[in-house]
Amino acid sequence: MLFNLEHLTDRDNSDGTKRYYFRRRGQPLTRLHGEPLSLEFMRAYDACLNWSAPAAENTQGTFAWICDQYMDSPVFKSKAKATQDARRRVIATMVNERLDPDQPEKFGSEKAKSLTSDHIEILRDRKADNPNAGNERLKILGQIFKLAKSKKWVPANIIIGTERLGVPKGGHRTATDEDIAKYFAKHTSGPAWVAGMILRHLGVRVSDLRILGRQHVKKGRLTFETVKTGVLCELPIDPELAAALPRDNMTYLLSDAGKPFESDKALSQRVSKWFRQAGATKITAHSVRKWLATKMAEDGSTEYQLMSWFGWKDPKEARPYVQAANRQKMAQQAYDKRTPV
Repeated sequence: MLFNLEHLTDRDNSDGTKRYYFRRRGQPLTRLHGEPLSLEFMRAYDACLNWSAPAAENTQGTFAWICDQYMDSPVFKSKAKATQDARRRVIATMVNERLDPDQPEKFGSEKAKSLTSDHIEILRDRKADNPNAGNERLKILGQIFKLAKSKKWVPANIIIGTERLGVPKGGHRTATDEDIAKYFAKHTSGPAWVAGMILRHLGVRVSDLRILGRQHVKKGRLTFETVKTGVLCELPIDPELAAALPRDNMTYLLSDAGKPFESDKALSQRVSKWFRQAGATKITAHSVRKWLATKMAEDGSTEYQLMSWFGWKDPKEARPYVQAANRQKMAQQAYDKRTPV
């Protein structure tokens, strides 16, 4: 039993007792001493939970140094806090990776101007099993080296020309009516049911699902600025959803520990787990978002109506749903007009 604490893992001792560790990607594995839930234990746990990558003693011109300059730049600081936090974690991981697994030298200590496209491909390909993560590395590295080139810290932006990893077409699988039905057949109460109801009715992003609460209800609408894009959404709350929203907590969605989820990733993983428990595999919260966008497009919603609902800034994000719905309608119209053979 891990006491419902995020990022906690245990290992067995030879005498049958356990030792506990805090384990989070991009952060050193840390032993937690003391009895679980004791004052000593929880102080150590809280320290790990609030850990941030320390500023390295970086020599000017090293890869770690140009990463620090990027994270101190207006380009980086203009991004949403959630985006900044996620990028810091990715950067910390790359800086601390070894150039060669069998050698102690790390990427962070290398002179930035001595790095080549081969080094970039190494960082990319270490995420080959998760191409989206590999491509996210390239995206961040592109901005780091763009800044470094503009400041003449490096002779060229070595990211230019580096190919992205291939990603299965379509990204997240779109949920089906059957997936949604399985979910609600399995989850009839509790956080899983509440999350499912909000996703089914509103199709919000996980970053918004995590923080939505009673404070966002204004004149019968859920009114909030999206975490990712800063777009104001004012979504009507139909009677079924209104009856499902908790009235006792300020934040609608709470973990099993009775607290708001601490990160978007933790909530995203939990939603995926709830779908797996229902027998719907490879379905995520984003899968439900795509399902709802598809439904609304099929019902005649325009690109700009979808943008307003889903908090998109660019029509190209809504266009695939509208185009797919139009193709379906035109195919049906062509079928209806055809001359029987």
